[in-house]
Amino acid sequence: MRLKEEFRNETVINKSRFIACVKPCRTEEECRAYIEEIRSEYSDATHVCTAYVTGENDRIQRSSDNKEPGGTAGVPMLEAIRHSGISSVCACVVRYFGGIKLGAGGLIRAYSGAVTEALAKAQKTIDVTYHEYRIDYVYELSGLMEGWLRKYTEVIDQQFDEKVHMFVLSEEELNEKIRNISKGKAEIAFLKDVIREKDAEQ
Repeated sequence: MRLKEEFRNETVINKSRFIACVKPCRTEEECRAYIEEIRSEYSDATHVCTAYVTGENDRIQRSSDNKEPGGTAGVPMLEAIRHSGISSVCACVVRYFGGIKLGAGGLIRAYSGAVTEALAKAQKTIDVTYHEYRIDYVYELSGLMEGWLRKYTEVIDQQFDEKVHMFVLSEEELNEKIRNISKGKAEIAFLKDVIREKDAEQ
Protein backbone atom coordinates (compact mmCIF):
# COMPACT_ATOMS: atom_id res chain seq x y z
CA MET A 1 0.00 0.00 0.00
CA ARG A 2 1.19 3.50 -0.84
CA LEU A 3 0.02 7.07 -0.45
CA LYS A 4 -1.94 8.44 -3.38
CA GLU A 5 -0.57 11.96 -2.99
CA GLU A 6 1.07 14.35 -0.55
CA PHE A 7 -0.86 14.99 2.65
CA ARG A 8 -0.34 17.38 5.58
CA ASN A 9 -1.84 17.36 9.05
CA GLU A 10 -1.23 19.73 11.98
CA THR A 11 -1.51 19.10 15.71
CA VAL A 12 -0.75 21.35 18.70
CA ILE A 13 0.77 19.85 21.86
CA ASN A 14 1.55 22.11 24.83
CA LYS A 15 1.64 25.15 22.51
CA SER A 16 4.13 23.51 20.10
CA ARG A 17 2.85 23.14 16.53
CA PHE A 18 3.63 19.86 14.78
CA ILE A 19 2.95 19.81 11.03
CA ALA A 20 3.28 16.31 9.58
CA CYS A 21 3.97 16.28 5.83
CA VAL A 22 3.91 12.88 4.09
CA LYS A 23 4.45 12.11 0.43
CA PRO A 24 4.85 9.01 -1.76
CA CYS A 25 8.50 8.74 -2.87
CA ARG A 26 9.76 5.77 -4.86
CA THR A 27 13.49 6.57 -4.61
CA GLU A 28 15.90 8.00 -2.05
CA GLU A 29 16.53 10.92 -4.40
CA GLU A 30 12.82 11.78 -4.33
CA CYS A 31 12.86 11.59 -0.52
CA ARG A 32 15.84 13.92 -0.24
CA ALA A 33 14.28 16.37 -2.69
CA TYR A 34 11.04 16.41 -0.70
CA ILE A 35 12.92 16.99 2.57
CA GLU A 36 14.76 19.96 1.01
CA GLU A 37 11.46 21.31 -0.28
CA ILE A 38 9.83 21.15 3.18
CA ARG A 39 12.87 22.60 4.95
CA SER A 40 12.91 25.47 2.47
CA GLU A 41 9.16 26.09 2.84
CA TYR A 42 9.38 26.06 6.65
CA SER A 43 12.78 27.70 6.95
CA ASP A 44 11.68 29.53 10.12
CA ALA A 45 10.70 26.31 11.96
CA THR A 46 12.47 25.23 15.15
CA HIS A 47 12.99 21.69 13.77
CA VAL A 48 12.15 19.71 10.63
CA CYS A 49 12.63 16.04 11.56
CA THR A 50 12.45 13.38 8.87
CA ALA A 51 12.09 9.68 8.17
CA TYR A 52 11.59 7.67 5.01
CA VAL A 53 11.12 4.13 3.78
CA THR A 54 11.74 3.56 0.09
CA GLY A 55 13.52 1.50 -2.55
CA GLU A 56 13.08 -2.13 -3.55
CA ASN A 57 11.31 -4.04 -0.75
CA ASP A 58 11.61 -0.86 1.39
CA ARG A 59 15.23 -1.69 2.11
CA ILE A 60 16.28 2.00 2.29
CA GLN A 61 15.25 3.42 5.67
CA ARG A 62 16.65 6.67 7.07
CA SER A 63 15.73 9.16 9.78
CA SER A 64 16.97 12.46 11.26
CA ASP A 65 16.31 14.10 14.64
CA ASN A 66 17.33 17.53 13.25
CA LYS A 67 18.80 18.70 16.59
CA GLU A 68 16.04 17.29 18.76
CA PRO A 69 17.47 15.05 21.54
CA GLY A 70 18.82 11.82 20.03
CA GLY A 71 16.19 9.14 19.39
CA THR A 72 13.19 11.36 20.20
CA ALA A 73 12.06 12.23 16.66
CA GLY A 74 13.49 10.47 13.61
CA VAL A 75 13.43 6.90 14.92
CA PRO A 76 9.88 7.18 16.37
CA MET A 77 8.76 8.59 13.01
CA LEU A 78 10.42 5.69 11.20
CA GLU A 79 8.70 3.21 13.51
CA ALA A 80 5.37 4.88 12.79
CA ILE A 81 5.93 4.38 9.05
CA ARG A 82 6.89 0.73 9.55
CA HIS A 83 3.80 0.04 11.63
CA SER A 84 1.53 1.73 9.07
CA GLY A 85 2.19 -0.87 6.38
CA ILE A 86 2.73 1.92 3.83
CA SER A 87 5.64 1.61 1.39
CA SER A 88 7.67 4.21 -0.48
CA VAL A 89 6.91 7.17 1.76
CA CYS A 90 8.79 10.16 3.14
CA ALA A 91 7.62 11.91 6.31
CA CYS A 92 8.69 15.34 7.56
CA VAL A 93 7.44 16.73 10.85
CA VAL A 94 7.82 20.49 11.19
CA ARG A 95 7.92 21.79 14.77
CA TYR A 96 7.39 25.32 15.97
CA PHE A 97 8.41 25.38 19.64
CA GLY A 98 5.72 26.85 21.90
CA GLY A 99 7.80 27.53 25.00
CA ILE A 100 6.92 24.41 27.01
CA LYS A 101 9.43 21.53 26.98
CA LEU A 102 7.86 18.14 26.35
CA GLY A 103 10.62 15.90 27.67
CA ALA A 104 11.98 12.85 25.85
CA GLY A 105 8.83 10.78 26.27
CA GLY A 106 6.62 13.64 25.19
CA LEU A 107 8.71 14.26 22.08
CA ILE A 108 8.63 10.58 21.10
CA ARG A 109 4.84 10.50 21.44
CA ALA A 110 4.44 13.80 19.58
CA TYR A 111 6.60 12.88 16.58
CA SER A 112 5.39 9.29 16.22
CA GLY A 113 1.80 10.40 16.77
CA ALA A 114 2.03 13.14 14.16
CA VAL A 115 3.20 10.68 11.50
CA THR A 116 0.74 7.96 12.54
CA GLU A 117 -2.20 10.39 12.33
CA ALA A 118 -1.15 11.84 8.97
CA LEU A 119 -0.67 8.41 7.41
CA ALA A 120 -4.02 7.23 8.78
CA LYS A 121 -5.88 10.22 7.31
CA ALA A 122 -4.10 10.31 3.92
CA GLN A 123 -5.67 8.65 0.87
CA LYS A 124 -3.96 5.35 0.08
CA THR A 125 -3.59 3.35 -3.10
CA ILE A 126 -2.83 -0.30 -3.78
CA ASP A 127 -1.62 -2.25 -6.82
CA VAL A 128 -4.28 -4.53 -8.27
CA THR A 129 -3.66 -7.24 -10.86
CA TYR A 130 -6.19 -7.28 -13.69
CA HIS A 131 -6.40 -10.07 -16.27
CA GLU A 132 -6.75 -9.00 -19.90
CA TYR A 133 -8.81 -11.27 -22.13
CA ARG A 134 -9.95 -11.39 -25.74
CA ILE A 135 -13.45 -12.82 -26.12
CA ASP A 136 -14.68 -13.85 -29.58
CA TYR A 137 -18.32 -14.56 -30.38
CA VAL A 138 -20.80 -14.54 -33.24
CA TYR A 139 -23.04 -11.52 -33.78
CA GLU A 140 -26.12 -13.42 -32.58
CA LEU A 141 -24.63 -13.38 -29.06
CA SER A 142 -23.92 -9.62 -29.08
CA GLY A 143 -26.81 -8.54 -26.84
CA LEU A 144 -26.13 -11.21 -24.24
CA MET A 145 -22.34 -11.01 -24.22
CA GLU A 146 -21.81 -7.27 -24.53
CA GLY A 147 -24.37 -6.51 -21.82
CA TRP A 148 -22.70 -8.89 -19.37
CA LEU A 149 -19.16 -7.78 -20.21
CA ARG A 150 -19.95 -4.08 -19.83
CA LYS A 151 -21.60 -4.74 -16.47
CA TYR A 152 -18.96 -7.02 -14.92
CA THR A 153 -15.67 -6.13 -16.66
CA GLU A 154 -13.92 -3.11 -18.14
CA VAL A 155 -14.17 -3.14 -21.92
CA ILE A 156 -10.99 -1.63 -23.37
CA ASP A 157 -11.46 -2.35 -27.09
CA GLN A 158 -13.85 -3.84 -29.63
CA GLN A 159 -13.08 -5.22 -33.09
CA PHE A 160 -15.42 -6.57 -35.73
CA ASP A 161 -14.91 -8.92 -38.66
CA GLU A 162 -16.73 -12.21 -39.14
CA LYS A 163 -17.07 -12.22 -35.35
CA VAL A 164 -17.10 -9.72 -32.49
CA HIS A 165 -13.83 -9.47 -30.57
CA MET A 166 -14.07 -7.86 -27.13
CA PHE A 167 -10.95 -6.97 -25.16
CA VAL A 168 -11.67 -6.69 -21.44
CA LEU A 169 -9.99 -6.35 -18.06
CA SER A 170 -11.19 -8.24 -15.01
CA GLU A 171 -9.90 -8.88 -11.50
CA GLU A 172 -11.53 -12.31 -11.67
CA GLU A 173 -10.77 -15.36 -13.79
CA LEU A 174 -13.37 -15.38 -16.58
CA ASN A 175 -12.93 -18.62 -18.53
CA GLU A 176 -15.66 -20.64 -16.82
CA LYS A 177 -18.10 -17.71 -16.59
CA ILE A 178 -17.83 -16.95 -20.31
CA ARG A 179 -18.33 -20.61 -21.20
CA ASN A 180 -21.44 -20.78 -19.00
CA ILE A 181 -22.99 -17.52 -20.22
CA SER A 182 -22.42 -18.36 -23.90
CA LYS A 183 -23.18 -22.08 -23.43
CA GLY A 184 -19.76 -22.82 -24.88
CA LYS A 185 -20.25 -20.73 -28.03
CA ALA A 186 -17.84 -17.90 -27.16
CA GLU A 187 -14.08 -18.32 -27.20
CA ILE A 188 -11.90 -16.70 -24.56
CA ALA A 189 -8.14 -16.18 -24.60
CA PHE A 190 -6.02 -14.85 -21.74
CA LEU A 191 -3.64 -12.15 -23.05
CA LYS A 192 -1.66 -10.73 -20.12
CA ASP A 193 -1.79 -9.40 -16.58
CA VAL A 194 -2.00 -5.64 -16.09
CA ILE A 195 -1.02 -3.89 -12.83
CA ARG A 196 -3.10 -0.84 -11.95
CA GLU A 197 -3.36 1.46 -8.98
CA LYS A 198 -6.63 1.43 -7.10
CA ASP A 199 -7.77 3.62 -4.22
CA ALA A 200 -7.58 1.72 -0.95
CA GLU A 201 -10.59 1.76 1.35
CA GLN A 202 -10.16 4.16 4.24
